[in-house]
Amino acid sequence: MPPDRRESITFIVGPEEVQLPIRSNSSTKYLIKDDRSKEEQVSYVRFEKPEQGADESKAVKEGKEEDSTHWPSIYLLVAIGMFCGVQFSVFFASLWPYLDTIDPGAGETFFGAITAVYSAGQAIASPLFGYWANTTKSVKLPCIVGIVIMIASNMLYCSAENFPETDRRWVLLFARFMVGLGAGIIGIIRAYAATASVTKDRAKAIAFVSGSFVVGSIVGPGVQVAFTPLDHPGFHRGFIHIDMYTGPAWFAIIANLGALFCLITFFKEKYSGITSDEEKKDPYFAMPRFDKVAAALCIFTQFSLMFVWTNLETISSMYAISMWNWTDMEAVRNLGLMQSAGGVVALFTYASFAYKLGKIVNNGNERIGTIIGLALCMLFHVVTYPFKFWPGTLNYEKIENGTNNETTASHGSTGGCKADYTWCATTHRVPMFLYTSAFVLCFSLIFPICNVSMNTLYSKILGPRRQGTMQGLLLLAGSSARTVGPIFVAYLFDNYGPSVMWTMELIELSITILAWLILYKRMIPLVMKPKLSSGDFYRYKRGTLYRF
Repeated sequence: MPPDRRESITFIVGPEEVQLPIRSNSSTKYLIKDDRSKEEQVSYVRFEKPEQGADESKAVKEGKEEDSTHWPSIYLLVAIGMFCGVQFSVFFASLWPYLDTIDPGAGETFFGAITAVYSAGQAIASPLFGYWANTTKSVKLPCIVGIVIMIASNMLYCSAENFPETDRRWVLLFARFMVGLGAGIIGIIRAYAATASVTKDRAKAIAFVSGSFVVGSIVGPGVQVAFTPLDHPGFHRGFIHIDMYTGPAWFAIIANLGALFCLITFFKEKYSGITSDEEKKDPYFAMPRFDKVAAALCIFTQFSLMFVWTNLETISSMYAISMWNWTDMEAVRNLGLMQSAGGVVALFTYASFAYKLGKIVNNGNERIGTIIGLALCMLFHVVTYPFKFWPGTLNYEKIENGTNNETTASHGSTGGCKADYTWCATTHRVPMFLYTSAFVLCFSLIFPICNVSMNTLYSKILGPRRQGTMQGLLLLAGSSARTVGPIFVAYLFDNYGPSVMWTMELIELSITILAWLILYKRMIPLVMKPKLSSGDFYRYKRGTLYRF
């Protein structure tokens, strides 16, 4: 029978007979049953001849040959994502000294809450931004709204000292929560990168966008270092306060204003990696449902990684002051330098993914890359665990205007453990060179490898559909980890020290790696044309496809 020949077939739909065209060019027969509603329900028979030498089990190309990745729009959103990352981490080294300076009675537990609310705001906003973008089929307006929220919130953060002392902790809490709400646009930025890129460029696009937030998170503390010469109280004129603590927030405001201008002026949306509306109208088109178990494991892995990362960031100042007897200023400066060095390594790692390693990952090696990244994270925890064979236990802080081992909340502290840290007497000191080297090398590799590998695979698992909501759920997982982690780990560190925290994270990482090994064969891209035997079927959004 000629390939282009069309015939008709009559079906009984309710009380009426309906005559529909069929396609016939081979003996391979499919029945597509549309379950949208009783009024619209129609069954189609499709006769299809597979292409010579084609394997039906391979995923369909997610972009048409004439389509190409629209890199200018992706690059612009990459810059915005990096600014969001900077605003997440730039305050880690200085937030505790800032809170302790302007509101000494706040305490470590409230500090944990302030750290956590950023991610709580992001967790709330991410799915909402994703749903908004999916509904309107545009990411531009949601991004504009998110940036405006971040600008206003950082201005509030800078003016905290204008409020009564007992209210300042609440001002910082609210300001960080609102910045988190604005940063919820990260999910739709990732979704845009996945759907604006053709399949062959997917890993490169994911590397840029995923890397932007992480590089911003790693470089952020380095921005803090640039403002340490301002010290405190710095420059004050009326409600304007510019010092070593508020300087990063002013930097974020200026950066966001620039991003807002570029977004309004230059950003143009173009999608190359999703199925068009015209294709969806074809009654013979049936996009399979994605594997929910595989997507769920990616979401859980995102939670695990961000839980570990945020915990280390949250206690970084307290850990360094207790472990190596650093003062507040030394902790801010040295941690900023350490994380800046890590940022440089991470930047080169992401660059290698964008141009070379990305092609290797994109060629079916996403699972291996993710497992390697998780294993490196475990290696860091093993190497830096405070084993008993490390020489010497920790010292308690000394007060310049007091006696040795007399511990108070004085700002004259020379560093060391607080008196109520009873675990310091039995905790051994991890060599500073070993910790900083492991941190810079391991974490600068962990997040580029895991982010590019897992996010590339996650976008492929979802398939060529709009991903705003599902990318929002992925970001929700990470934000939830950053919400729970700081409060929980601040309590653990305060009462039990780093040993219990390291053990907990090793167990968590072990479970995550085990899950990837068990589900290894399911962690694959969405198969658009599954290989069906006679009598097999698969379900899709509008119904079921059967093969005779």
